[in-house]
Amino acid sequence: MSTKDGRPLLNTAQPPRPGDDELVAELQKYFSTLTHTELGPDDDYFTLGLVASLQALQIVTHVEQTYGITVDVADLDLDNFRTAARVAGFVTAKRGEQGGRAGGGATQ
Repeated sequence: MSTKDGRPLLNTAQPPRPGDDELVAELQKYFSTLTHTELGPDDDYFTLGLVASLQALQIVTHVEQTYGITVDVADLDLDNFRTAARVAGFVTAKRGEQGGRAGGGATQ
């Protein structure tokens, strides 16, 4: 599948990439704070009923602002944001995608 402008949709329903451990830990801490629940990297806070739609928007905004990426409408697949590990994979993929364009992802 691809977006209207021909870019492939990001599918991060896979384990985080090597080197993503620090990013997963950061996101895990953020989600644990957001939900007031100790979460593991693969805990699905949506399925657990810990995140409502307004918090989902907060998550997207946090990811954009913290990691210097743009979350396009086509990226708003729940699977990209379901767990800390999936968000880490998404952020890493977006950084790689945006790195080749002007104003690409932030460095950490």
